Amino acid sequence: MSGSQRLQFDARGQKTPKACINCRRQKMKCVMEENNICRRCRRSGLPCLFVPRANAATLPDGMMGWPEDDFKGDVLRRLRIIEDKVGISATSEPPVTSPVNQSEELLPQFNGLGALWDAVVVLERTAPDSLPSAIWRKSTVKDLWLSFHNRMPGLHFMPRKQTFSAPQPLLVASILFCSSIRGPRDVTELAPHYLEVVCHAIAQLSIPGSEIGKVPGDSEEWAFQTVLGLVLAGLLTEAILRETGIWISIAYRLILENCPTHIDETSREWRKLFSGLQIIDLEHASLHLSCPIIPIECPLLGLQTSNRDQLYRLSRMMHTGLTHFTGRGLPTIWSCFTGDVPSLLTSNFTAVDAAVIRDWARQLDEWLVEFSQSADGSEKDLVFRQYVLHRLVVLSIYHPARGCNLWSNSTTLQEQHELLLSARATLKLHSHDDSIWSNWDQVMITWAALIVIQGAEGSAGEPDDICNIQIHLEKLKQTMGLQPRLGDRLVARIETSLANVHTPGSHDTSENVGIMGPVDQSWQIFDQASLQSMLYSDWIA
Repeated sequence: MSGSQRLQFDARGQKTPKACINCRRQKMKCVMEENNICRRCRRSGLPCLFVPRANAATLPDGMMGWPEDDFKGDVLRRLRIIEDKVGISATSEPPVTSPVNQSEELLPQFNGLGALWDAVVVLERTAPDSLPSAIWRKSTVKDLWLSFHNRMPGLHFMPRKQTFSAPQPLLVASILFCSSIRGPRDVTELAPHYLEVVCHAIAQLSIPGSEIGKVPGDSEEWAFQTVLGLVLAGLLTEAILRETGIWISIAYRLILENCPTHIDETSREWRKLFSGLQIIDLEHASLHLSCPIIPIECPLLGLQTSNRDQLYRLSRMMHTGLTHFTGRGLPTIWSCFTGDVPSLLTSNFTAVDAAVIRDWARQLDEWLVEFSQSADGSEKDLVFRQYVLHRLVVLSIYHPARGCNLWSNSTTLQEQHELLLSARATLKLHSHDDSIWSNWDQVMITWAALIVIQGAEGSAGEPDDICNIQIHLEKLKQTMGLQPRLGDRLVARIETSLANVHTPGSHDTSENVGIMGPVDQSWQIFDQASLQSMLYSDWIA
């Protein structure tokens, strides 16, 4: 038999010459060359595939255009897709190893992370087949996993680093997603795919009998990691994904069902995790003026905290204030970014509304005074950041209903002055705080930038306003790799507003008093002392 012809065994075990599929179709002679490729396929640039006959008894080594393991893996993958479509796939099906991981399987640098790879296999098996295989490459996964704490600033509700020797799939998916967003450009491009993995993993929690939703023997550890994964994903999807509210509900249910009755030093930090869930719930509610999901007081005694706790106090006042304005069809902060803001006032605010706003502001001022005195260093900066951002939320209740117009006829000079001052202080956060990263922080600072731009349009600007806006723009452009692209939307909104700033005297502070008129500082929603603290002189050394 000529060496230029490829051989195949038939059902009787006899050798027969075999042409590749391309030569067979054209009924041409198949002449083999080096690298197991025939001359015709090499010249035409086609894959040289030798498909076995239906009566072939075996698949001898070297008889196929691709390795036998790859061929079998491809057949099993196609079979799994068909079974999933008709609903007959078995949960006991052995995992199909990705060709990308096969070459890395025996490398020593991937040893010692066995539990991580187990979770990745589950994620890969439940994720859509349309995702690129590069996201499962072990070198990429390992880098994202190990560099998570270096790339992500600490969580203010859980500042101590959490380590997991046996990570659960949903937590792994969230960490890969979060770490990829803040990684180098080649990794950032994978973030949208990891987001899709996260979304499918969360969906699995609602499917009976799913691998990710299956509770192992240690239900407490599984639930803690799953809720933490939901919180991490929510911090980077609120505003752009309306489903974030559903995720919060799932996380709350998991806490109620799996949190241990007695919490001690050996338990996971359930109280802090619950506080973090409350925070993301209130942030989501403040952007959409929706009713908070998580109650002020947890029904579980083990998760109730002291009235002197900083995050508890902040959550309590925000929950009370937001609940009052929920369900009235008021325009929201996020509606100003989607173009759904009405041009005229859509709701009449009552004296009760004004009283709620003033009481809300009073509590926030008292919170600032109380917790700034006992804080120091980075903790003091964190208190200040939370105060500035939440203060802007309070002052923004009326603003969207007035068409997001700082110079609306229904806005008094005092309200203009206080809103502009608060927005300017919020905009400066990026210049003094490098730990800002969540979606809510970015949206609120962009919201502040739009108000400051309106001030500049009305010749009520300050010399460094445009500079601070440019700093914020640069920060946003560093995080524009996510789909749906929140950064793109925020940047476009700011640049469109900046194009309207044509007033030559918009940066001259000497004109501000004459244009806005003498402001009665005694009439302010917030206390005068808190306004002075926003000048940063008491906060930044």
